Amino acid sequence: MLYSMVRRYFFIILASVSALALVACGEGGSSSSSDSPSSTGRGGSTARMTILNDANYLYAIAGSEVQLFDISTPSSPGPWARVGVAWDIETLFPYGDYLLIGAATGMYIMDNTDPGSPQYLSEFVHAQARDPVVAHEGYAYVTLRSEGFGVTNQMDVVDIRDINNPRLVKSIGMQGPSGLSVGSDDLYVCDDVAGLKIFDLSDPESPTVLDVIRDVNCNDVLADRGILYVITDDSLRQYDYTSTPPVLLSEIRESGS
Repeated sequence: MLYSMVRRYFFIILASVSALALVACGEGGSSSSSDSPSSTGRGGSTARMTILNDANYLYAIAGSEVQLFDISTPSSPGPWARVGVAWDIETLFPYGDYLLIGAATGMYIMDNTDPGSPQYLSEFVHAQARDPVVAHEGYAYVTLRSEGFGVTNQMDVVDIRDINNPRLVKSIGMQGPSGLSVGSDDLYVCDDVAGLKIFDLSDPESPTVLDVIRDVNCNDVLADRGILYVITDDSLRQYDYTSTPPVLLSEIRESGS
């Protein structure tokens, strides 16, 4: 059993890195989005490390801090600064000149105008839960998964147009949400056995369900240039999301599953 668990976690990590590598292999090694047009590669919403706007720094969660690494010489990265945030931080998401940091008790926003020295700016506090976060055109979408914490499984819509004063707009009930991603004007949310839910963001304050892919219980999802990279416990799937509903293109499964 122990071997099986170790192999499974290794596969999940490998799948995550594979998805990131595929996304980063576009022209010039960069990908684009409406919020960060010069971002280098993109990670999923549960990522614990990221690169922001082609900066010469890699940002990684290290306990209660964000550890920066100087990657100006990619073959020889070196530790840079450490920035204290909170004991329960879990995920990192780049958004323009900001870092959104998901924590068990809230979302922290760091001003990254100076890429070598992120500074605390503001925070949005919620009940204790697991909480990946993404942002798109002035709104952040935060999934709260109880996992024994006793809170309601839900997705919070947070207005961050005033970046210094994030404000809860709406909470949407979910079954067991985890990773999420924005592609074009749609939001993709992994919702446990309920499947991969697709929300229309035409009204960003009130997302509505467009469709559900019911045969996938995913942990994280990454939307980029028409392709959805969907990570489950034992597979990495690719979907074409330019079609409605998205069309399965390929699947890599864990050996023996």
